[in-house]
Amino acid sequence: MSDRLKLAAFDLDGTLLNSIPSIVVGVTACWEALGFPEVTPDEIRNIIGLPWEQSIELLNPGAGEREVAMIKEYHAEIARGERAAPDRPPETIFPGAIDALDRLEANGYVLAIVTSRSNRRFQDLIDNAGLAGRFVSVKTADQGPGKPNPFLLIEAMREAGVEREDTVMIGDTTYDVLTARNAGTGAVGVTWGVHPEEELRSAGAHHVTDAFEDLHDIIEGLTNEGFSA
Repeated sequence: MSDRLKLAAFDLDGTLLNSIPSIVVGVTACWEALGFPEVTPDEIRNIIGLPWEQSIELLNPGAGEREVAMIKEYHAEIARGERAAPDRPPETIFPGAIDALDRLEANGYVLAIVTSRSNRRFQDLIDNAGLAGRFVSVKTADQGPGKPNPFLLIEAMREAGVEREDTVMIGDTTYDVLTARNAGTGAVGVTWGVHPEEELRSAGAHHVTDAFEDLHDIIEGLTNEGFSA
């Protein structure tokens, strides 16, 4: 095990957590309830990973403060029990994720989450997935500019005390890959989430994998052998 501190920063939705179907159901129900223009599941999937307000603008062109306020109130009504929550499929951790995190920690890595999800349901999701307490830094969209702006990843590196050459960002979207490249860190794309391999590679991923069991060796290769900035 190396004495050098190294950071593996993970996206959440579509990377560690199989939550994409739930997000699609949730957005569809919200749009229908508020009378917004119809959106397809593919359109919803394509904006997953972007900051919330930017996602709204892409799904509902011309949307502004009024629509954002309507969506916030919709979720507040659900939280207060004044509106029934949609029947979402379960949000579960991907098979192999825990083993991959265990192996990285055993080899001297510290772990972080950098997500475009807000704080609203984040802690419940982490607790239910059995991931609570594993991450030295957790950065959500409430804490600064979202992906692909590198701000949150750079803040996670600062909190962990890790240099960019010892940091790898792992995610399922081009926004994750671009965040890593913009921060000057390693970028690993995974194919079990939203964006396909060719899009992840075109965005600048140093590696793309379709198996959790390969992550440790890929990340080790990037931090030990270096990568193009």
